[in-house]
Amino acid sequence: MRKQIGLTLIELMVVLAILGTLAAVAFPTLKTYTTRAHRADNCKAPLLEIAVLMETYRAVNQKYPPVGVMSAVGIPYDDVRGEYTFEILNRTDSTYTLRCTLSAATVDSDCGSLTYDNFGRKGAPNASNGRTVETCWN
Repeated sequence: MRKQIGLTLIELMVVLAILGTLAAVAFPTLKTYTTRAHRADNCKAPLLEIAVLMETYRAVNQKYPPVGVMSAVGIPYDDVRGEYTFEILNRTDSTYTLRCTLSAATVDSDCGSLTYDNFGRKGAPNASNGRTVETCWN
């Protein structure tokens, strides 16, 4: 009786099928994870940073800063950071809403843009695919 050396074609096909299945499951999960991590670093963190700077200005001046003052001191809004654009919506002396939007070239199909206001309310007005504000901000 001869001793078998190497793999048979069937064994090789089984291994390839297992690897293909693992890759089919792992790749979308990895893509979702990296998108979420990218959103945390480049969208959520700067939104909260801008909110802190807005509140600091208000503590000293009793009102939120006008647009020109914010740009002059280098607060990164109405500006682009990486693939995200930041803007202040509905700013008055006593209220504001910040929005972070992914550039048109890159589509975040899960959450779209994120918002944050002076009351600390977080929003995801363009959330889709069953995503909620909580899942977009976590």
